[in-house]
Amino acid sequence: MAQFRAGAARVKLEPPVGLAMLGYGGRIGRSIGVHDDLAAQALVFSDDVRKVAIVGVDLLAIGARIADDIRATVAARSDIPADAILVAATHTHSGPVFNLYATPRADAKAGSDRNLQWEHALPEKIANAILQASATLQPATLRAATVPFTLGTNRRLLRADGRIQLAANYAGIADPEASVLEVRGTDSQPIAFVLNYPCHGVVLCEDNLLYSRDWPGFAMDALEKQKPHASPKVQPISIFLQGATGNIDPRSRGSFEVAREHGEQLARDALVALSASRELSGASIIARRIPLSLQLKDLAKELNVAHECVAQTQASLDNHRGGGGHQLKRLRDHHAQSLAALHALEALQDQNRRDRRVDVARGELITALTILAIGDVAFVGIPGELFVELGLALKANHYFAHTFVVGYCNDFIGYLPTRDAYAQRGYEVETARVAADSGELIVTAALTALANLRAEIG
Repeated sequence: MAQFRAGAARVKLEPPVGLAMLGYGGRIGRSIGVHDDLAAQALVFSDDVRKVAIVGVDLLAIGARIADDIRATVAARSDIPADAILVAATHTHSGPVFNLYATPRADAKAGSDRNLQWEHALPEKIANAILQASATLQPATLRAATVPFTLGTNRRLLRADGRIQLAANYAGIADPEASVLEVRGTDSQPIAFVLNYPCHGVVLCEDNLLYSRDWPGFAMDALEKQKPHASPKVQPISIFLQGATGNIDPRSRGSFEVAREHGEQLARDALVALSASRELSGASIIARRIPLSLQLKDLAKELNVAHECVAQTQASLDNHRGGGGHQLKRLRDHHAQSLAALHALEALQDQNRRDRRVDVARGELITALTILAIGDVAFVGIPGELFVELGLALKANHYFAHTFVVGYCNDFIGYLPTRDAYAQRGYEVETARVAADSGELIVTAALTALANLRAEIG
């Protein structure tokens, strides 16, 4: 009879202090130290027939080319297939600047904001976490539970003038619960925990210059400390998997104290929920990689309008005859806003032009879903920032008792708003690369895959 086994490991990422930090355009200054270690936390499952791996990486995001390098390295050095590996960023906004889309070329050059040597070593470190986890496999059992948790709040506030403002919308849709998985050895000692919840890692604001995992880090640490292994040499590994957080921010922000409060509360509640849960029966493993072809937004019309706006504000400046003063400043501000909007659209157009995943002739971006099923637990890996409404639709599927919706997984294609959000516009829609209905297409593809996996597992 096949035996279900699991193993976990952690490898520190150790970015050098002094690099610029990702996550906030308005951040001033570079990193000045480390508050808590950024790391890659890996978990490998085996049913003696198949293996799958999940790794949570404490960075803003990881693009397909880096994720592919990691997956290829692991597949070449182990019996874990590349398509059975889920590489997910935790989306902390307190990590270092790096090229998240590709490992730098050997002849690449960069300023003092980045460290190319560290970037070159990054995929190997993450791959090693998976390989180390695979080397520690032991007989295991699973428990899963849901936990009421309300740190996340909708961040799309509909103003009276019909515009969407990036601000707390307490009446908006948010996910009211986190999911937690505990992996135990046959001695009932914890091997690993997996936490899954949609909420941006931005409790720490742009004034923070210390590397940190933000609020999820405190939850991970608290789980490990409150549920230590009986052997001091064997400690459980906690993994945080970001959810469908595209339009969700923390309702409380601003300090490490706030991050600690919420993270530790989640850990306490998760352990209570797990203590009341039952061991899951059956743990057959299966993995699927689902190719996606998503239509890009048609930028031509928006670019034409942006060019016209720039021409209009430039004409207003050219025709100004009133000397200096407030009117001239107002005209200059209007022109600067028009230029900024144009440059943002041109940047999107340029990104599409240079992206190897884009089929320019068809106007499509090629990416994929990664779906893992372990008994009655499913992990749906989304290659971007899915809106929470779409994540809730995935969690509500009736094929698996526990579904972990995992954002920033094996690729990063940006925001994936709902169809209705496109009609309202707002920051996420304006910066999204893919066309309306892309989010719904992803949900449909994922639900179809989950139904097929359920039928295959039985």
